[in-house]
Amino acid sequence: MAIIIHTDNPDLLLDKIYEAIDTRKADKWVRTVDGRLTYGTLLWKNEAFFKPQIWIDENQLRFGLIKRKDRKHITSRLYTVFHSKLIEMLLTYFDGYFRNVTATAAKAEPDAF
Repeated sequence: MAIIIHTDNPDLLLDKIYEAIDTRKADKWVRTVDGRLTYGTLLWKNEAFFKPQIWIDENQLRFGLIKRKDRKHITSRLYTVFHSKLIEMLLTYFDGYFRNVTATAAKAEPDAF
């Protein structure tokens, strides 16, 4: 259930994402102190997190889904909301920084749940 972004410069893309969140351009997202992302609306905030990883050799920026510690499972609804909203943000603000984006339907690196 990872998001895999193919980009020539994964470091730059991640920096741009962080900048957009920090400056409230991507105002529905929140960044934690350790760099994880959560969807910041009242209903979904801190229900799950995306952990970014840069895969240099593959020219990829990946976001792995991480469940909240007290949550036993990731529901389909939670997965759907988080993935669709992150992809929406990528396409809205960063379409010039990547070639394609994929959302996996099964657990993939760097998912942690």
